[in-house]
Amino acid sequence: MSEDSEQSIWDHLDELAHRLRVIILSVIIMTLIFAVFPSDPSVIWRLDFSNNRALILTIMEFVQNGLLPNPDVNLIAFNWMDTFYIYILVSVTLGIITSVPVISYQLFKFIAPALYPNERKWVVAFTVSFIALFSLGAAYAYFLLLPTTFKVLYGFVFQSRVIPFFSVKDFYNMVAVGMLGSGIFYTFPLVLFLLVHADLMQVSTLKRNRKQFFVVMLVVTAMLTPDPTPFSMLLMSIPFYVLFEGTILILSRLKKPKPDLVLEDGIRASKEFLERPTTPEISDDYDIPDDGLSSDSPPDDPQ
Repeated sequence: MSEDSEQSIWDHLDELAHRLRVIILSVIIMTLIFAVFPSDPSVIWRLDFSNNRALILTIMEFVQNGLLPNPDVNLIAFNWMDTFYIYILVSVTLGIITSVPVISYQLFKFIAPALYPNERKWVVAFTVSFIALFSLGAAYAYFLLLPTTFKVLYGFVFQSRVIPFFSVKDFYNMVAVGMLGSGIFYTFPLVLFLLVHADLMQVSTLKRNRKQFFVVMLVVTAMLTPDPTPFSMLLMSIPFYVLFEGTILILSRLKKPKPDLVLEDGIRASKEFLERPTTPEISDDYDIPDDGLSSDSPPDDPQ
């Protein structure tokens, strides 16, 4: 590897490290805001923090009221660190979600050097699309995937006649993994769009490998779903497959398929071969070697 190539690789790594630092700093700032900011902003200018309640606690209460399948379900902490753990977990999760605009912008700036100058103007479209797809996935998980999952799991508990006490740590783990996993998963069509536009993948390849892609998608959704039941896996994979087909449809209209150069070369070579003459033409100035024999005189009689 040449020195220029090594320098180029280190430049890319340095650029990636810079973008990651900005993303991490944004997540930390937003996490601290949710963790320490009061739910009642008036206490700041009143300077009365005696009855201060952090914003994150109000959000956690809202999440429990919205996602628990039944008022009889109780969340309990099994050890002293569970409440502190979920406090940090929910704060970090909200910090990541609210930092999505910064994350999308930094990702685009990292890949911008590989784009053409006219394509670098897509920063607004890329950022808005990333935010919209991530928000769609997170909202889908919160309003449909997670409530349905908790109701299905609670149905097993109710039929088993078990007292509905659940770990508060497991509950918020499912909420965090479900929302973040679904949000990140739903940004994958944007990745496909960039790969096709950069000519790293063809639309025809996506069309031919639908079945393989669907199998991979089921495996990934099985890893990202907050519970092991196949019902939640289908709830996440079906709308995503609709997005996948929509992405193929959009790419088919925007990206004209490039001709297969190998096929064109083969066709051209075949035409040249077929157009060749069947018998070689001998030019008039071609000299026939003299071997002592002539067609006009018979060969000498043997002695």
